Amino acid sequence: MAKKDIFKIDNYLIRIGAIFLIVGLISFAVDPRNYNDLTISEGSAFYFENLNGRTVAEVQDELGPEVEITVNSFPVIRPLIALSGFLLLIIGLNIRKKENKIISIWDALERTTQSKANDLVVSLGLSKDFILKNLKHINAQQNTYYVYLSDKDFIVDGRLLEEHTLTVSCKGCGNSVSQKVMLASIDTPACQYCGTHISVSELSKMRTEILKEEDEVTLQAKSGFSIPIFLVLLVVFWPGALIYLAYKKRSSAKQIVEKMQDFQAMAKEQARSRNAY
Repeated sequence: MAKKDIFKIDNYLIRIGAIFLIVGLISFAVDPRNYNDLTISEGSAFYFENLNGRTVAEVQDELGPEVEITVNSFPVIRPLIALSGFLLLIIGLNIRKKENKIISIWDALERTTQSKANDLVVSLGLSKDFILKNLKHINAQQNTYYVYLSDKDFIVDGRLLEEHTLTVSCKGCGNSVSQKVMLASIDTPACQYCGTHISVSELSKMRTEILKEEDEVTLQAKSGFSIPIFLVLLVVFWPGALIYLAYKKRSSAKQIVEKMQDFQAMAKEQARSRNAY
């Protein structure tokens, strides 16, 4: 099974941040100019010296006018590279931490196809608000779509809310029962003749068959996020890369929320129609 990777951007932030941090620290640590006051150049050769209480003019007089002396200033660029790497690394690790929590929700829903939100709160140790808020990130992945039914406090695979015709023999009266049902086993349909509820196992069998179909329609929001653009911005002006990331994530989240709302409205309408029948 392929490893789940929701945000993806954390991979780049962690790797690039680590590289920037290591390069910045190494260049700062090994450059002699950081620990010596002067760089002395004689033709193509050069070496380093400290003032040791002397002025630059006194050192120049000692070495002669043909020697070029450069006063070493504090290396601003290299600490900035290291600091940028540290910040990128921290941001990436925080995104990875959140991603792991969301993946734990995804794994739990994959195992059960449906679950009470409060049960996930207890089993995963996450807040209900966090679980519901981050369903949009799970739903942005390919072949994945979960819907929260607030009236039932259930999170179900969206495919189970589509109506399918179920035809079985009633165990109560023996009549053939043919009804359009939603396969989420939140409510089990009843025989229209004697009122006996259809076995949950019948729904489970049909649900398994439906979920195994390879041609299921995928509801997936397109973020339009471009990794090359992000990497260019990261190198040229890394705050701009973060602004670009935030903008694209916000746009993607808006599309996903709209699709979730449309799907929930459709499911509620189907439920009302079935009850009226």
